[in-house]
Amino acid sequence: MAFPPEEYGGTADNEYLDCEFVEPALRILLIAEHDVEFRLIERLLNSMEGPSHHLHWCQADVTALAAMRGADYELILWGKISDSRISQALLAELKRQQITVPVIAIVDHVPANADRDAIRQGNADIVLRPALSPDTLQKAIAFACARSAPSILHLETLHADPLTGLSNRQQFRAQLARMLADARVPESVGLLLVDVDQFKKVNASYGQGAGDALIQLIAARIRDALLSPRCMARVGGNEFAIVLRNAQGDVENDCRRSIDDILQAMLKPFAVAQHAIRMSFSIGVALNKERTITADALLANADTAMRIAKADNGNHFQFYTRDMTDAQQKLLKLEAEIRRSIRNEEFELYYQPRIDIKTQQIVGAEGLLRWNHPTRGLLSPAQFIAVAEDCGLIVPLGYWVIHQACKDLNRLSELGQPEVQLAVNVSFKQFQDRNFVQTVANILGNQGITEGRLEFELTETTMMSEGQAVDQSLRRLSELGIDISLDDFGTGYSSFAHIQRLPISVLKIDRSFVGSVTSNEDDAVIVRAIINLAHSLNMEVIAEGAETAEQIAFLYQNNCDQVQGYYFSKPVNFRGLTTLLNVDTAQGDAPASRRILN
Repeated sequence: MAFPPEEYGGTADNEYLDCEFVEPALRILLIAEHDVEFRLIERLLNSMEGPSHHLHWCQADVTALAAMRGADYELILWGKISDSRISQALLAELKRQQITVPVIAIVDHVPANADRDAIRQGNADIVLRPALSPDTLQKAIAFACARSAPSILHLETLHADPLTGLSNRQQFRAQLARMLADARVPESVGLLLVDVDQFKKVNASYGQGAGDALIQLIAARIRDALLSPRCMARVGGNEFAIVLRNAQGDVENDCRRSIDDILQAMLKPFAVAQHAIRMSFSIGVALNKERTITADALLANADTAMRIAKADNGNHFQFYTRDMTDAQQKLLKLEAEIRRSIRNEEFELYYQPRIDIKTQQIVGAEGLLRWNHPTRGLLSPAQFIAVAEDCGLIVPLGYWVIHQACKDLNRLSELGQPEVQLAVNVSFKQFQDRNFVQTVANILGNQGITEGRLEFELTETTMMSEGQAVDQSLRRLSELGIDISLDDFGTGYSSFAHIQRLPISVLKIDRSFVGSVTSNEDDAVIVRAIINLAHSLNMEVIAEGAETAEQIAFLYQNNCDQVQGYYFSKPVNFRGLTTLLNVDTAQGDAPASRRILN
């Protein structure tokens, strides 16, 4: 039997679509054994955001063959068919008739090889019944239609994110604008902007396919946690937006409950690329405090709140307040001051000596950026580097640091210290500059820096952030004679297998381990292991943050190569460094107050 589409046609209720988006209904043929399947599919279609539809059901028999041949359908849904001979015959007919209509097979489990081959030959997509929901069906329809001829593309596919099936930013903005226009009272609309923290690391470590899979899993968890929210979208590569409504003007409490549900759902690791990956999330929330607020303004407010939440290092949320806009203005002012200070050469390199633990001689120093601000005095990187990275000024600032370090190396040579090595920190943003290696080569050539005098320190985050691009750049930098050290080792994502493939010559043990080696046996074990493994890979080890004689003695006994920390010296300007070097050279040993070995 068959139900005519005119009688049982359904309209997907999308109250938030703008009027100019209205379009003809999508004509769908469902082939299934029982009307239970029809009712299920009809219910799912009615729950979807998207164009209207007309659903026509045919039993899995000759009526289905006739329907496939004669009617002008734009999508075929393949429901439950117990007899595999019937399903294979229908699929064969699809192929024989060269029917180009997209087909989606809804199955209980992944088909056996023969059935799977038949489905593929019939040019059908597969959706697992246990995972069937309005969102998964919507996504499957979007994919199926996108693979077919352009003439059957519908508005929903044009306005859907192809990876998740959710609304894209353009569609979401239209939906949000309609909701705000319909709002009768303040604080009746709440916007959640969910950002996946450090998402680039997943792509860099496991590949883009793994990143795509992770985004799909995250989208599914959010939908499940919020019981399929009415308005949800993927508005950026690793950002999701959800709108909540409360006609009584108490949407703030709804937002708080939803945030709790989302963060709770994200605690379990994600199974991606045969790895269990834990992710953290930052959520910004904005409410329609005034009825006149626009969609763009609400999105901007949520984005501001989200960026402030990210400063708390994951799994935090912030509600937007007017004070945040003031803070944003301060950041813009700071950005302008950084631009001016680069031109006015207000920056300076301070140096913290690195000591050979056996000879207790200064063998190198780490360059640390300082800003001689005209009104605020001497500023440390913690007060401006994050802003410089966000606005991209870290790139020209980084080149200034490299150039200044090279100038200081030449000054050291003129002062009779040609063996001292200087190290500078390199931001991951530098590696996004396609001219990075060539620019460094030009600086080295112009300054006449010889091999082994300059060292680049990278954090594990930097090394993993851009994946293969960083690997290639490191090899080219090594060929230029620059030593590469891995900073803050033990706090990030890198592995010895990865390190072994790169031209890294130095590991720096993070101060969080060094500071407790004499009081925490676990940290002592970690430090010993890092030293032994690094030496097995022919790398030197530098311990950061050494502040006591007991820590130095531990590092000496465990064959650490160099130490750096306040026990020997705080960071000093270039003149202070030369003073330390002269004292060091004159005495031929460490100052008496700093001797630790008999």
